[in-house]
Amino acid sequence: MKTRNVKPHTLLIAALLTLSFAAAGLGYAENHKSFPSDWFWGEPDQQAEHEAMVGKEPPPLYLTDWHGKKMDLDQLKGKVVLIDVWATWCGPCLAAIPHNNELLEKYGDKGLVIIGVCNTDGADTMAKVAKEKGMKYPTAKDVDKKTEKAWNVHWWPTYALIDRSGIVRAVGLQTSYVEDAVKALLKEKAPEGIQESKSDDTKPAA
Repeated sequence: MKTRNVKPHTLLIAALLTLSFAAAGLGYAENHKSFPSDWFWGEPDQQAEHEAMVGKEPPPLYLTDWHGKKMDLDQLKGKVVLIDVWATWCGPCLAAIPHNNELLEKYGDKGLVIIGVCNTDGADTMAKVAKEKGMKYPTAKDVDKKTEKAWNVHWWPTYALIDRSGIVRAVGLQTSYVEDAVKALLKEKAPEGIQESKSDDTKPAA
């Protein structure tokens, strides 16, 4: 077997590069774990499932029968996307709708988009409930609980946040901390090449 002599300074440079890449990776992971653990619901195993999603591209949204404009996550980069997994039979979900409306009113022109994902059970009344509650953001029905499974939903409502670069930054936020998390992500700049949209054309049709 042939051997090759490697100069000591070459080894040093390689080692420094390895350390730099490792540090960058740690920084990336740390940057994407943005919020305190007490901002989230769930048992430790549930929170661990959600934390494993942070810093990655979002799972698919399996949605149908939109009430309002149909949304596509791939086309929403540059915006901060708040996903509200809710149910027509869930009291806290219905109580949160006015708060979601307020968030959209306050931050829609700064780049916030809200998407409602209605639980498969009871979804037949989604449009009726959304209209009665004055929902000002689009919502759609989860297809056979596929979104629920893909996003590791354990309770309703489940809030998830996607940043301007299209990366998951939080799953399972408590309702009382949603606005704080939204404001934090809205302060971040979109990555180079992604335009930060200021307009809001995501509201349901009247």
